[in-house]
Amino acid sequence: MSAPFGKTGLATFLAPMQDITDADFMEIIARRGPPDFYVAEYFRIHEFFEFEPRVLRAVLSRPGGRPVCAQFIGGDEAHILRALRELSKYPQITSLDLNLGCPAPKIYRKNVGGGLLRSPEKIRALARAIRENWGGVFSVKMRLGFDSSDAFEGLFSAVLDGGPDFVTVHARTVKQLYRGACDYSKIALAVKMSPVPVVANGDIWSAHKALEVARQTKCAGVMVGRHAVRNPWIFRQISEAARSETPYSPTLGEVRGYVGDILRSVLASSARYPDSRMKKYLNFIGASVDPDGAFLREMRISRGVPELMRVCDKYMLGGRARLTFPQEPYAGVCPRPNHEDRCQDTKK
Repeated sequence: MSAPFGKTGLATFLAPMQDITDADFMEIIARRGPPDFYVAEYFRIHEFFEFEPRVLRAVLSRPGGRPVCAQFIGGDEAHILRALRELSKYPQITSLDLNLGCPAPKIYRKNVGGGLLRSPEKIRALARAIRENWGGVFSVKMRLGFDSSDAFEGLFSAVLDGGPDFVTVHARTVKQLYRGACDYSKIALAVKMSPVPVVANGDIWSAHKALEVARQTKCAGVMVGRHAVRNPWIFRQISEAARSETPYSPTLGEVRGYVGDILRSVLASSARYPDSRMKKYLNFIGASVDPDGAFLREMRISRGVPELMRVCDKYMLGGRARLTFPQEPYAGVCPRPNHEDRCQDTKK
């Protein structure tokens, strides 16, 4: 197979985010301007694996008529080969991604996800095994390294030896999580090294930033995760900016409509604590609601769905409903203090 996009142009991807990017959320994004491709949350591949029904539903969906790529996370070749046989029972699934970038400590301590970046030979063997036993599109999502980017060139070569159709590179190391500046020079290096398209990931927070990263790195696409949760119009805006059009500018009232769509999805899922689940999304959205972070503070201490929605109404409706929702997050407003910087110039 080959990548379903070329090395020129700028393909867009929604990144997988655990417990966020399910089938319903993908459809919510699609209604505001879908990316070219979606990547679903990973299937955990181990001795006793089963395809989680919620994730399988997302992989089998076609939000906005766009394809969804399955993703594996695991480190045992035999288990992955068995999972490939199971995946082949679903002919609708035509794309598979290998996760080499998850930075969660509970994941990398098992030497899977980002933990595999300490084992280039294992990466090479796993990628080759998938390539030899999977007839669809095969991609790899990786970071610059585990605790340093010094070995990136060798790691990227190991990935390429596995024969992927394209590679997505998050421009941080595993240990950085989402802190510190992205090193896009390594993505530019990957583009020069690679015979297949390279997709840039990490801090793509606006259409302008997407085009700037593409200009700087010559990447073939951009993958957006956190900032697509914050701003679901970002893929539409990137496409418009790439055509030299003025990107769409939503209002806070439209953001409240987006929040309502998420709430209906959460309530339909019978989540045990729907307010806590909503806060996962609102932590990201709040980075562009007000420059002082007052919405985030009030939202976080609210109790129950009714009170949470009253806080949303206070900041997104009434006299504020017609205010423009900015493309970029406000400087210094931090969605996840435990994972991201508070620094003014990082736009977290």
